[in-house]
This record gives sequence, structure tokens and C-alpha cells, in this order.
Amino acid sequence: MTRASDDADRLERPHWWCEGRRRVLREVLRRQLLPRTGRRILDVECGGGGMFPVLAEFGVVEAVEAREEARAAARHPTLKVAPCRLPDELPQGRWDLITAFDVLAHVDDPIAALRAMRARLVFDGQVVVTTPAFPELWGRHDERHHHRRRYRRLELVSHLAAAGLRVTWVSYFDALLLPALAGARLLERLVPDRAPAEPSTPPAALNRVLTEVFSSERLALGLTRLPLGASLVAVAQRG
Repeated sequence: MTRASDDADRLERPHWWCEGRRRVLREVLRRQLLPRTGRRILDVECGGGGMFPVLAEFGVVEAVEAREEARAAARHPTLKVAPCRLPDELPQGRWDLITAFDVLAHVDDPIAALRAMRARLVFDGQVVVTTPAFPELWGRHDERHHHRRRYRRLELVSHLAAAGLRVTWVSYFDALLLPALAGARLLERLVPDRAPAEPSTPPAALNRVLTEVFSSERLALGLTRLPLGASLVAVAQRG
């Protein structure tokens, strides 16, 4: 599996998208994880470790990551990130929860990767995955980050089921980002030679406002599933 070098820091930068996304995923975990004490968590392809603080609220975190530069960036006082390439190099052991945030979009065989994760779960263990959504939104951002695919809901559910996992909850999210992303993709098609703008963190005050707006989706996800969004999140269980 290959990922862009700057992808390691995607969820670590103090950017409204990164922090808003963390807040949304924290709410999903809070509502969808089975009650359990002493939960063991494995974060697969953890990048620069941006989700470690959130995951640590739910159990003891371990992590694996293929890229050396990302492992070096994933600094944590008590957590060592082990080298690993999917699907064949997951460490031996059993975990209550395995997370794969924006991983399936990068692997050549997502079903094989999910089967490998299932094999490392305890009997009723859970997997939480996120993916970019809608092939129609494919653009130069996907190419720059070495994506292989963008998912529709039914395709993600099908891949999880084919791996022997029972999907218990799935929803689109990043709904507020969807119109802007669709507009950007349309502009790419209309002006194919236009260089895409590199993402940057806005001024602090604006960044805080955008974080609050973007993370407000967590309130909706606490009550319902969103029918549209630029991303998908699914929770599945080994039975």
C-alpha cells in the first residue's frame, strides 16, 4: 500500500477539517461501541497518530503503520507504532476494536485487508472504518493521495460483509463539505489545467469558527444516519 507523504499529517494539523472530523468520530465511537472495560484497540495505518487522543478515551491503544516517515511522526509517550503492511503483516493478538480511518481507499484488496482485521478481533469485537465517498467526486486530490477508490454506502457494506463482518451502523458524514467538494470537482473538469490549491490552515479565529460548524454534524449523527456526505463511516462486528 502506498500513500502520499503528506498524508501522514492529514489528521494531525490544527486545521478545522482535522479537528472537526475528530469530534465527529469521537461521537460515533461514543454511541456505537459496545460497553466494555479494558478495551484493547488497534489503529491500523495510523498515519501520524492524530486519532490516538480520541481512541485513548475508549481503551488501551496500539498502532501499526507501513510508512517509516509516518511512524516517526506518530510520537506518543507510551505507544510504539509497529511496522505493518496490509493484509499480511498485522501483528498476532486479539483486539476488542480495530480502527481503519481512510485506509480502505488506499489498499489494492480491501476485502483481504478487512478479513485480516476480522481475524484479529475477539469473538464480538468491532471494526470502525472511514472512507472517502462517491466515485463521482474523484479528482486530483484522490490521485495526489494515491487513492484506489471512493465508496458508495452499499459497496462498503458489501465489502465488510464479504470479509465476514456484520455491519451494525453506517452513515455518510462530511455532509457540510459536500457542496464545496462537488463544486471543486466540477471546476477541475471545466478547467483541467488549473492547479489545485494546497490546503492551508486559516487564521485562528476563522479556524475555530469553521471547526465548530464542521463538527456540528456530530449532533445529527447522534440521532440519525446522514443520507449524503463526502465520507462514509461504518461500524461492523465479528459474530
